[in-house]
Amino acid sequence: MYNDNPIVVFSQQGELSDRICRIAAEYGFSKVIFSDGSDSDNLIGSTKYQVIINAPLEKEFGLDLAVNASKQGCGVIIAVAGKVSNDVAAKLGNRDIFVLPKPFSDAVLFQVLRFVTLSKSNSNVLKSENEQLEAKIRDIKLIDRAKCVLVQYLRISEKDAHRQIQKRAMDMHTTQTEIAKDIIKTYEI
Repeated sequence: MYNDNPIVVFSQQGELSDRICRIAAEYGFSKVIFSDGSDSDNLIGSTKYQVIINAPLEKEFGLDLAVNASKQGCGVIIAVAGKVSNDVAAKLGNRDIFVLPKPFSDAVLFQVLRFVTLSKSNSNVLKSENEQLEAKIRDIKLIDRAKCVLVQYLRISEKDAHRQIQKRAMDMHTTQTEIAKDIIKTYEI
């Protein structure tokens, strides 16, 4: 079901950590890795995991780990005692970290895992689309700059400059962006 969604559980040894690992495995998350938090950089730095932190950890509470994992692009859940969950949420601010109050049922944990997995997936799609749009904008700016160079040096209209870039791109079987780069190199030395 969630085969390409590995999970790392940071927790002290105990019944709750075993339960979290069991639930994640039962619901088909591909790989569940357990850690006490000491090797957190190695685990979350190499792959985009879903991260569950059962706070407090042995040597820290887990907030820094949650923030670091979120910055690395992981989906993050931090499970904290119900009485401090609002304070933890306030400290985390508007970061993409889900605060799960303890105690919780198996069904609630699954729903939170599902929600974090889907939201991170949607976020990654939006990030990819945003990067594509930014690349298109860079290309358009580059082509516009090349048109301005042609207008300035060849004393032609912007419309003619645009046509010239399009024609060169078609004739040379390349993109207008590549032609624009060549024009800028040629005239702006």
